[in-house]
Formats: sequence, structure tokens, C-alpha cells
Amino acid sequence: MNIFSLAPMTEGAYSIPMAIVDFLPVLFYFLASWLIARDLYNKTSKTAFALLASGSIMVFIGGAFKALWKLLFCFGINYPFFFACFFPMQAPGFCLYLAGLIMTLKGQKKGNGNSMNVMAATVTSSMPLLIFQTLGSIGSLIVMCIFAKKLKQTPAIILFILSILCLLGMGYLAATLDSTLSWANWVEQGINTLGQIMFYLGVVILHKHGLAEADALKEN
Repeated sequence: MNIFSLAPMTEGAYSIPMAIVDFLPVLFYFLASWLIARDLYNKTSKTAFALLASGSIMVFIGGAFKALWKLLFCFGINYPFFFACFFPMQAPGFCLYLAGLIMTLKGQKKGNGNSMNVMAATVTSSMPLLIFQTLGSIGSLIVMCIFAKKLKQTPAIILFILSILCLLGMGYLAATLDSTLSWANWVEQGINTLGQIMFYLGVVILHKHGLAEADALKEN
């Protein structure tokens, strides 16, 4: 099975308001991830920053393309390529971003990043990409919890944990609900948006309490 044939085609499953709202979690994730990358720019290696920047851009493009596909589909225009880009872009994107966070956490200053090469152009199933997407996104939030602990920001930890729960809940619903039903898509989309808003608010808290400071993440 080719992932470029996996775009759902059921009429009525999507609406223009739903497609517009679908851009919100993409936007909140990008704002949060880019704020993290900017704050960590002077405290990590160039390789780690490149992973953070490229990972966030890939996740953004994958999510934006899928939201754009929904919007165009509402007008009777179908470009399966936009839908098919979702997992191949987001799965390696989340993993690259997680790698950048881990390198920063460990204080690594050197590395060529060759071990992070990801081959996602040719796949026969979206399941492996879904697994990597889930591990990368949840792993990144776990690292952010560690950053929040170092900065002694319990509210941020709570927000990141709630964001993880939203991701897990969205995954469960995606596996159990009928994606051809409009209300099911609204539920999944609402949980996803809520999770990304919590992620963004947690990052803002860390930003305001010294994430960008040179010694902020050192062991106490």
C-alpha cells in the first residue's frame, strides 16, 4: 500500500471551520518549538541547533500541508500529496527535534549528526512513521519536563504532562473513532489543539524564567 493513496475521501467529514482550526495546533507547536530553539541557541552546539531548527520546520510543514489539504478538500479540490506528506515530514521532524533537545540536555558541544539521517521517502505503511512521530513528540515533552525541573517551574511541568496526556488521548481516539465522521474529527482536533496550547504556555513560562540564560540548565 502506498501512503499517497491513504487520503480519506468521505464527503462531509471536514468543513471549512474545521480546516481553519486545524492550523491552530500547527501554529502553536511552531511558535513553542522555535522559541525553545532561540533560547537554546547560545547554550548548545551548532549541530543541536540545526536539529532543533530543521525538526521544527519539518513538523510545521507536515502539519500545515495536512491542514491545507483539508481546506482545499472542502472546496472540492484534492491533492493527496499534501495529506501524504504528514507522517513522512512529522515523524523524522519530531525525532530530529528530540535529538537536538537531548544533545542540549547532555551538554554535547561536538558532533556531525550523521547518526540522525532519516530515510522516509519510500514507505509501505504509515504505522512505523506514526510510532516515530509519537515517540519523538512525547520524548520532546519529557525533556522539556526535565528542563522545567531544572528551572524549578512546576506549572510548566504540569502543562507538559497535560500535553502528553492530550497526545496519548488523541492517539487513542484516532485508533478507535471513525475518521469519516465530522464530530470525531472535531474531538481529535480539539484535543490536539489543547495539547499544543499547553505545550506553548509551558515553553513561555520557561522562557520568562531563564531558559535562555547561560547557566539556567546546569545541575543544581
